[in-house]
Amino acid sequence: MTKMSKLPNDLLEEILSRSPLYSMRAIRLTCKKWNTLAKEESFTKKQLVQTKAAKEFMVIMMMDSKFCLMNINLNKEEDVEPSIKSNGKIINPIGMCRVYHCGGLVCITKSFSNTRDVVWNPYLGQTRWIKPRSHHAYIYAIGYETKKSCRSYKILSSEHNYINIDDERVDYEIYELDSNSWRALDVNSNWATAFYKMDVSVKGNSYTYTDYRGDFLISFDFTTERFGPTLPLPFHSRCGDIVALSSVREEKLAVSLHRCNISRMEIWITNKIEPNNVSWGKLFLTVDMKPLIIDDGIFFIDEEKKVVVVFDKDKEMGNRITAYIIGENGYFRKVDLGDSESFPVRCSYVPSSVEIKQLAKGKSN
Repeated sequence: MTKMSKLPNDLLEEILSRSPLYSMRAIRLTCKKWNTLAKEESFTKKQLVQTKAAKEFMVIMMMDSKFCLMNINLNKEEDVEPSIKSNGKIINPIGMCRVYHCGGLVCITKSFSNTRDVVWNPYLGQTRWIKPRSHHAYIYAIGYETKKSCRSYKILSSEHNYINIDDERVDYEIYELDSNSWRALDVNSNWATAFYKMDVSVKGNSYTYTDYRGDFLISFDFTTERFGPTLPLPFHSRCGDIVALSSVREEKLAVSLHRCNISRMEIWITNKIEPNNVSWGKLFLTVDMKPLIIDDGIFFIDEEKKVVVVFDKDKEMGNRITAYIIGENGYFRKVDLGDSESFPVRCSYVPSSVEIKQLAKGKSN
């Protein structure tokens, strides 16, 4: 019988890529050869193919006061129920409450008065703690620019300085993971960043929804390090409506509108999205939300299956967190996620083998 260590690399890659994500840490620790193989981009792509074939996608959740990576299986067959399973609890948030994701990296931070932020790759199990230059600055977005086919990851932070009641200045800084350094960003203050609703990254750039003076998207281009023009949405919301953004495997942007006066959610997906331009497709999906009451609007979609996943506290089950999977023609399923003191869902996740360069021991930023 041929030993695993004697198998050719292509066959070994094919076998190991079929392993679930929660086994990746054990695989990497087995030997140096497996660790190197698991970091190859071709290996990651094969795992993504397996994930899609299994009809699953991944999200970051906070359960039992820890962040974890969860697989959501969207089986639509009548005899197979959808499921949500954990890939393991990984990071203790220590009171952190905002999560940003881009290109396989997750940035976790407090909204205000943060002492340290953390960048995390759940796929590789790597982390780096980052100390901001100011205790009054907060993370605004994470993204990357591509240099010679390699991604250079950056974090954008902003600090609001109120000089007087009529004079507010917003200062921006960029943190580069490659150089482990902060630098001031020479951009004009943008009024929209003071009224952000949520941030989603698509293809390395950041898009933020604001309803200040209308419904718009505000983009930030991590290559030029500049804010783009306001981008239109395919609707006009009214006071009390819930608008939310979501990425579609980080390739497209989705937006949902939940009207306050009717129990209906409408969802659109972009045909094209760039920092300076956006085009929206036709109405992608309309779902009946009755009797759900969605407070924050967080949602995920499967474009191929035409289903949306939303989250709510099921009052009939003692305020337990429940995932609802809703689709066309009355399709409706729900999965119990258990009890949680806070709302657990944070963002979708697409795995990547990008490594977080570790700092020299004792080195601080």
